[in-house]
Amino acid sequence: MLLSLDISTSCIGYCLFGDDGKLLKMSHSKFNSTQSKFERLQKFISELKLEGILSANVDMIAIEEPLKKFKGKFSSAETIAVLNHFNGMVSSFLYTTFNIEPVYYNVNSIRSTAFPGLKTIKEEGSVKHEVWRKVMELEPQINWKYSTKTRKLMDENYDMSDAYACGVCHLNIIRRQLEDKK
Repeated sequence: MLLSLDISTSCIGYCLFGDDGKLLKMSHSKFNSTQSKFERLQKFISELKLEGILSANVDMIAIEEPLKKFKGKFSSAETIAVLNHFNGMVSSFLYTTFNIEPVYYNVNSIRSTAFPGLKTIKEEGSVKHEVWRKVMELEPQINWKYSTKTRKLMDENYDMSDAYACGVCHLNIIRRQLEDKK
């Protein structure tokens, strides 16, 4: 089984894929700004336990790597340091729990490997929205989360979609490696 994650300090999106590559579970752990990194990690662990993921036969872990360079107004040196630290905390927990070293993928590699030719529709906006749209097409059974006040798609859907894309990327790479061996 593959556990794939998109880790940030506000929300962790995660997916569990079966040995056949089919999505078994997609969820998220959302945090509030008053929680310390340690409280956020504990909440994430509790939710994984509740979802049964900690007892799953996970033999692969794929994670979208954190930012490495400044990009836009939200990626100060402090933000990048906090993201890397929290990513390390989650990665360490996963390693000690499953005894598996996670594989890390760059966000651009994830998108191009999982969804070759993905294009942004200018009227719709972001690449994240296009990734969500693609996941929505591939997994129509998912009940996406909408704000009860505004009826707009909630941000955690993008984190879950990114975790899904990371998983598909990893599975595609594994498939290619197996085909190359033939």
